Amino acid sequence: MQRLSPYLIAARPHQWLKNLLVFAAPLAAGEIDNGNTLFRTSSAAFLFLLVSVSVYFFNDLCDIEADKQHNQKAQRPIANGKVSVRFLVGVILVFSITSLTLGFLLSSGLGICLGVYTFVNFLYSVKVKELPYIELVLVASGFVLRAAAGGMPTNIPLSFWFITLVSSTSFFLVAGKRFAELSTYQTHVSRLVLQFYSLKILETLMALSSSLAVITYGFWLGQSANTQTSYSLVSLFLFTSALLRYRLRLQTGFGEDPVRTVLNDFWLLVLSVLWALTYGVAIYG
Repeated sequence: MQRLSPYLIAARPHQWLKNLLVFAAPLAAGEIDNGNTLFRTSSAAFLFLLVSVSVYFFNDLCDIEADKQHNQKAQRPIANGKVSVRFLVGVILVFSITSLTLGFLLSSGLGICLGVYTFVNFLYSVKVKELPYIELVLVASGFVLRAAAGGMPTNIPLSFWFITLVSSTSFFLVAGKRFAELSTYQTHVSRLVLQFYSLKILETLMALSSSLAVITYGFWLGQSANTQTSYSLVSLFLFTSALLRYRLRLQTGFGEDPVRTVLNDFWLLVLSVLWALTYGVAIYG
């Protein structure tokens, strides 16, 4: 187990929580309590976990030299040489091929989502990460593809407002991540693309995307026939409060890792849990 721990750390297990987004569409549609839907959605989430791990390994292999210059990333197992590069290459191939093959067998739409996710992230790792604004969109697309994938194997339609909500919220998180990185390090050594941004520009992008997220969330609730109005309004308040709390954390130097930011902030975690429970009641009564 001691020998395996560096490999597990390199797989970024705390980032696996992002794959819960695959359950968003079935949950919102009120279908997650259907056994077949739950099985197919869980399978899709597992396949996204496999392909995301292969992406993390590939990204770290491409960033070895840059990570060695980063205060925190220098401790990653790949950057400090605690894992076998040859082994990781094998895992990347096996996980990518397996997830894509099983994805297409489960649903052609799911296979396409997994394929696009893999292509976009591999492209990001080798080329696009240094292109300002484009790289923000590509990183945010990973969240959107996860959310879209949840509707594919279950044939759940994805509304315009649902996709817009996920897109705007994801862009807010990615812009916030860059804001935190630029605020913390004030240099471009850890991420070269930071030289093209300023704190003011990133603040503007965060304000626009978070505002769009709140507006689209309201419209999405309004067009959802299976939600209870009173609980929907409470969920809108909690969603808005969570975004505001997250922005406050960004202003105090947090947000470089969105998952850890949520998990390590008591009030942000409470707001997130209350929002999830309230929205669940609104859907399932």
